Amino acid sequence: WRDIYDAFCNAKHFIYVAGWSIDTDQYLLRGEELAAALNNEKYSPKIGELLKAKSEEGVVVNLMQWDDFSSNVMFPGMMGTHDEKTRTFFKNTKVNSRFMGTCGDETNTMFQGQSKKMAFTHHQKFIIMDSPRPDGEGRELFAFVGGIDLTSGRWDNCKHPLFRSLQNEHKGDTHSACFKVSIANGPREPWHDIHSAVRGPEAIHLAQAFEERWTKQGDAGELINRNRLGLDNEMALDNGGGWCAQLSRSIDSRVDCFDPSINRERDSIMRFEDKANWRAFEEENTKSPSKRYETAEISDIIFSRCLDRKKGRLVDNSIHLSNIHHIRRAKHFIYIESQYFMGSSFMWSEGRSVKCGNMIAAEITFKICEKIAASEPFAVYILLPMWMEGITEANVTQELLYYQRVTIEAMYKQIEEALTVRMANSSDHGLKATDYLNFYCLGTRETKSGSQATGMLKTDDEIRLAETRRHQIYIHSKFMIVDDDVALIGTANINQRSMDGCRDSEIMMTSWQPDHLATEKSIAKGDVHGYRLHSWATITGEMNEVFRNPSSRECVNTMNEIANRNWQKYLAKEATDMKSNLLPFPLEYDGGIKPREGLSKGYFPDTKGSVLGKQSFLLPDIFLT
Repeated sequence: WRDIYDAFCNAKHFIYVAGWSIDTDQYLLRGEELAAALNNEKYSPKIGELLKAKSEEGVVVNLMQWDDFSSNVMFPGMMGTHDEKTRTFFKNTKVNSRFMGTCGDETNTMFQGQSKKMAFTHHQKFIIMDSPRPDGEGRELFAFVGGIDLTSGRWDNCKHPLFRSLQNEHKGDTHSACFKVSIANGPREPWHDIHSAVRGPEAIHLAQAFEERWTKQGDAGELINRNRLGLDNEMALDNGGGWCAQLSRSIDSRVDCFDPSINRERDSIMRFEDKANWRAFEEENTKSPSKRYETAEISDIIFSRCLDRKKGRLVDNSIHLSNIHHIRRAKHFIYIESQYFMGSSFMWSEGRSVKCGNMIAAEITFKICEKIAASEPFAVYILLPMWMEGITEANVTQELLYYQRVTIEAMYKQIEEALTVRMANSSDHGLKATDYLNFYCLGTRETKSGSQATGMLKTDDEIRLAETRRHQIYIHSKFMIVDDDVALIGTANINQRSMDGCRDSEIMMTSWQPDHLATEKSIAKGDVHGYRLHSWATITGEMNEVFRNPSSRECVNTMNEIANRNWQKYLAKEATDMKSNLLPFPLEYDGGIKPREGLSKGYFPDTKGSVLGKQSFLLPDIFLT
C-alpha cells in the first residue's frame, strides 16, 4: 500500500488504473504513516483526492472500473463495487473515468448479450504509471498487478485484527460479508491477498493491455503517447534486475481491441508496437478448423501465448494455458492460493454436464498420479477460504460449495486409485492421498482484551461472535508457486469464470529468476523460495526448517500437525489469541468427502451452513462456476 502511494505521488506523465472495485474514500496509508502523510506530505493518501490532485498537475489519469449492471437499477448495486460513487466523484474533474461492462456482440443474441453484462465482470486489477528509474537516469514504467482492489476491506496486516482496530486502522473500513454484523460491533473480516510490482520491459505489455481495453470501450484519444516519452522500447527499459516475467490474460475481442491485422490476413505475422510476434496456424483433423495465434518463441519456462478464434471472435485464454504449462513442468511441489477452486467437471462423480471444464484440477491430479507411479516425492498445498464470501446458508453460497466439493472429491478419488495400484505392485504400504494433496484455510481468534467494539449487540451473529470471537481469514489471493522457481500472481481464480477467456476478464504475471531454477534433484533457492518461506512462516507462526523441503513427507506432516493444533484452538469453547492461523480445510477425505471432525452437524463454525454444500438450481451453473 505504501509502494502504491509513493508510485502515484512520483508519477509525472500518466497514471492508468484498472479495477473491479474502486473506493475513492479509502486511504492507502494507515496508522502512523497516515498521520504523517496528512500532516507533512504534499498529496492526500485518500485514493480519490490523490488521483484528482495528480490530474490537476497535468498528469494524464485514466481510470477504468467494472460497471456493475445492478448498480444502474439499484444503489449501491448487488456487488458493492462503489462504481456509481466513483462515477459521481470524478465527474467534472480532469480524471478520465470510464465504467465498462462486459458485453455481447453480433455473435450473441440480445438475451446472451444482456446475460453477459449482468453475470460476468471485468475482474482485472492493475495499475501502471511512469516512475523515476532507481538509478536516477530518466523515467521507466512501473506497475502493480494482483488480487488487491483499491477499495474497502482490503487493507490488512499479518495480525488480522477482529475487534481491536475498529476505531483506529479500520475505522470507516470495516468490511464483513460472511456474517450479519455492524461496523460498530464487528468483527471485521480479515483479508489475505497478494499484489506484485513490475518494472522493466514486461511492464510494456501491461501498458498495452490497458490500452487495448481502453481503445475498445473508451476513447483512444485519451491515451498518452508512450513512444514520445521513450516508454515503449524494451531495450531502453531493461534494468538488468535479474528477473524475467510474462503476461497472460483471460479476455476476448468483445471487450478488447486485439491487433486488427489478425482479422485482415489469415496467415500473416502480426505485430503491435513491441508486442510478441504472433503466428497463425490451423488445427489439424477438424472439419471446421479454428484459428490459434501462437508466439514463435518458447522455452521450458516461457509459455507459448496464443489467441483462439471462437464463434467468430478472438479469445485470449493464456492464463488457463499458462497454469497448465507450469503444473506440467512441476518436479517437486506446487503451492496455490485461490478464492475459488472448481473445474475439470468431466472428472466429477455427478454433474459432468456442468460447463466447468478448465483443466487445473485434472492437471494437478495427473501430475500427482504420475509421481506416485514413479515412486517420487511430490506435494501439493492448496489454500482456500473456509467458505466463499456470503452467508453460508444462502443458496448461492451452498451451490458454490457444492461445485468445489465435487472437484476436491474427484481429485482425491483419482489419487487414491493411483496409490492402490502402487501399493499392490510394491512393498509400499499405508500411503494416503493426503501424503500428496492437502487443502487448508486460515482463521483467527482474539480475546476481549483491547476490543474496540462500541455498539449494542443486535443480530444473532453479533451475539454469537462476541462470545466465540473467531472468524475465517478470507483468502482473496490468486497465486501459484511451482518448485520455488516460478510465481504466478494475478486476478484469476481457479474456476471457469476466470479461466474461460469469454467470461470474466483477468490478468496475470508470471515471474522467475533465470539464475535460480529448479533441477530434477532440488527446488530453486532464489527470491521466490525466500518469499514462499516468508509466506509459510506468516500463516503458521513459525519458521520450521522442514519448510525448505516442501516435497518431503516430513514437511507435509508438519504442516498438517500445525493446522490440526490450530483447529483445536479455533473450535475450543474458550477464546485465545491465535498467532498461528493455518487451519485444515473443513472437508476431509476417507474414501469419500465428509465434514471435518469437530464440526457440529457438519456446519461451519458459528453458522447453520453445511460444509458439503448442495445444488439449488437457483442460477445457471455458468454464472457460478
